[in-house]
Amino acid sequence: MIGSVSGARPSPGTSAYGAAKAGLHHLARCLAAEWAPRVRVNTVVVGLAATEETSGHYGGRSELGGDAIPAGRMATPADVALACLWLAAPGYVTGAEVRVDGGGEIPAWRHLI
Repeated sequence: MIGSVSGARPSPGTSAYGAAKAGLHHLARCLAAEWAPRVRVNTVVVGLAATEETSGHYGGRSELGGDAIPAGRMATPADVALACLWLAAPGYVTGAEVRVDGGGEIPAWRHLI
């Protein structure tokens, strides 16, 4: 399943989206427990991502870098795909939330100190 960091932390202005993604994260954990060991269910939790629609979603900014993300750039669709492919390979991981967020987001207040 493709989740979002919005399902794990507040995202002002996107309450319904965040609530839906939080539900998706929980659904994956429940299904992982229900369907084990025959089926593995995980969630890829995506942070800030550079897509065709990025600038419209991030306040007109098409690229956010080191100021907001420890890895110095937003995730790409390829980053997300690689995490999905890793989870699709035979393995033991189930019920997990695999974060593809470049280390998280640096809070704006850190730049005020």
